[in-house]
Amino acid sequence: MPLSVEDKLEIVELSNAHMRSLDNHDVDAWVRAWLPDGRFIATYGTFAGHDAIREFINGHIAAGKEDGARHLMTNYIVDGDGDTASITCAVTKVQVEKPPFIIASGIYTDSVVRTAGGWKFESRQLDIDNGVFARAEAEAAAAGSQR
Repeated sequence: MPLSVEDKLEIVELSNAHMRSLDNHDVDAWVRAWLPDGRFIATYGTFAGHDAIREFINGHIAAGKEDGARHLMTNYIVDGDGDTASITCAVTKVQVEKPPFIIASGIYTDSVVRTAGGWKFESRQLDIDNGVFARAEAEAAAAGSQR
């Protein structure tokens, strides 16, 4: 059976709430979005299970990598049937506490599963657009040399 409109909205809400929890440094909410054996896959590595995911995001936040950041999620495609679905969506990470600028952009490719507690991530893969960090570093270096 194809996903209902309500299912699709709940899945998009899962993704949006997940990113808002990161923006708010709410580690517990960020981890709760996954199945107990869920996987987060990114350039940083693969983190499987709640403990590994929690350890990664705690370190990421403690290192200041999310200070003043806001994640803008767009271009959702949700497909599935029954109790499983796949999502692709674009993410733009913006620095909002300084003059606003784009920190990074990329694509999330997710697998979600319906549970008694709602939809949860089975896997969430972040593919950051090539060159975005190199451009930011070059712009920062150029700005520094103009002072």
